[in-house]
Parts: sequence; C-alpha cells; structure tokens
Amino acid sequence: MGRGAVFFAGMTKAQLRACIRLRLKERELEVAFQDELISDLIAEKHYYCAVHDLRPSQFRMLNRPGGGYDFYGLFDSNRWHKVSWSQCLDPRDQNDWIQSALRLATAPFLTARRRAFPICERCGISPSTEVDHVNPEFRAIVHQAMQLMTTSEFHKAFRGFDWWSENPFILPADNPALAFTLKAHQSATLQAVCKDCHLQNAADRKPMRVGSE
Repeated sequence: MGRGAVFFAGMTKAQLRACIRLRLKERELEVAFQDELISDLIAEKHYYCAVHDLRPSQFRMLNRPGGGYDFYGLFDSNRWHKVSWSQCLDPRDQNDWIQSALRLATAPFLTARRRAFPICERCGISPSTEVDHVNPEFRAIVHQAMQLMTTSEFHKAFRGFDWWSENPFILPADNPALAFTLKAHQSATLQAVCKDCHLQNAADRKPMRVGSE
C-alpha cells in the first residue's frame, strides 16, 4: 500500500491515527465508552480479532504507572482485554513476535550478569541497569536463530498462542530458534552497563558494522 492510500473508513493511516487520537483526548481515564470507528477498525484490521471474528463493544483507558495508559476492549464473552488500535495501522509481523519471545527467553542470562556486576562494567561509576550483547550482537543471534525455523515451526509456534492469557507469547520448548539462542548465550560476551554506556557501545560498533557491509 502506497503512502497516502486510503486504508480504512475513507482515511489514510495518518488521517486515521490523528482522528482516533483526537477522539481519545475527549475521553477520561477509567471510564468505559463506545466508539464505532475504533470497534470496526479492530474487528477488521487487528491481527487476532479479525481472524477470530471478535469485535469490542466498549473501551476504557486505564492509567499506566510511569505515564500513559493501557487500552482495553470489552468483548462478547464479557471480558475486558488489552487491545491495541495502533497495531491495526502498523501490525507486528511474525518475526517481531519471535524476536520478542527470544529476548524474553534470554532474560535469566541478562539478570545474572547485572547481579554479578551491579556497577557499570564500562564506566565503573553508575549502577548497571542494562546488559549489552558485545559479541555477538543480539540481532545477529536472532537472525541466525530464525533461519533455523521452517514454515511448519512458525505455524506451530503461533498455534499455541493464547491471546486471552495475560502471559506473554513464548516459544515451544523444542523450538530450534529458542534452542540456538539459549546455547549462544552460554558463550556470548555480555557486559552489564548503565544506559549511557549502552548507547556509547552501540555508537562505537556502528562504524565497524558499516565498514563490514
């Protein structure tokens, strides 16, 4: 679809995004409301609702600690469930879901590194709040891992996805991409860093990445 093309309800994606944001500005947090435009959008364009004939009848915005809000829809089963209208405009593809699941699976390695080095390993001053994949980079691990998945393994991974569950999307224990990623982290060079040093590490690697292309 080209830029400026009509996407839904006679509007382009940019127009629709602006329209919905304007509508939501008029709504109060914690108060349920109806909006036919958003209901129709989710029913027709949401990656899960469109496939399973789900159409929310009401919405509410709940305050999110730290700022912003979480958006919920009320479905036929009389269940409130978090749902994203913005993903109808810019849906995540399967690769995004797989990458998120792989990142979640590596959390124990990252947590262990931060606990072992509570002070940033680069500057030696600030507390370590993040973990940098020094070698290989996380994107390189994921790229290799996902090449191991066949079409049937992609189908298997998403067949077990329970959208109604509050639990995050995870991969089956026998998934080859998961196995590769976990094994790679057993020998990967990790560095516990503060946010500023994490950004600096990434900046330092950028010239090397460009030079190797």
